[in-house]
Amino acid sequence: MQPLEYNFDERLAFSEGFAESASVEAIILDNLPGACKVVSAHKDNDRNGTDWWVETRGGNWLSVDAKVREQDWAAKPGHIACDDLALEIWSVVEKSIIGWTRNKSKRTDYVLWLWKDTGRWCLVPFQMLCRVFEDNWRRWANTYKTRKQFTPRDHGGYHSECVFVPRREVWKEIYNAFGGKATL
Repeated sequence: MQPLEYNFDERLAFSEGFAESASVEAIILDNLPGACKVVSAHKDNDRNGTDWWVETRGGNWLSVDAKVREQDWAAKPGHIACDDLALEIWSVVEKSIIGWTRNKSKRTDYVLWLWKDTGRWCLVPFQMLCRVFEDNWRRWANTYKTRKQFTPRDHGGYHSECVFVPRREVWKEIYNAFGGKATL
């Protein structure tokens, strides 16, 4: 299967434009305890995993990375198995640069997925996601659909690769890792 081809700047503009129209602020303010203000991050923050800054009542600032998908396949008849999250294995396949989901140095506190056609969303704590992805990405890549995308650049381009993991599987592994274990 041919990799999808996207221009990075066009995808960033799409993501930013949709995220604004989908009322990211309202989703975060309604669902992130202590959130009192949400502001769009500067474009330079995107490389560090921040699309939105969230001020909390305690005076701290949290980082939210917004991931926008055009189609919510789970909402289409016969596609309930497509209730998944796109998790990046490789950011640049050609240089073995790990994807954002495996990158512990990202500034991200939460990841917010938005599905453009339905307005559905999913908010996940990034450090927990990063941990379970690191533990499970190889198994998930062998079990679930993966997809490469090509991003053209000046004199060439690069490929990134994602695996589409069911939301329930992601939350199950987060619970298994962080739901509490006997220490005896």
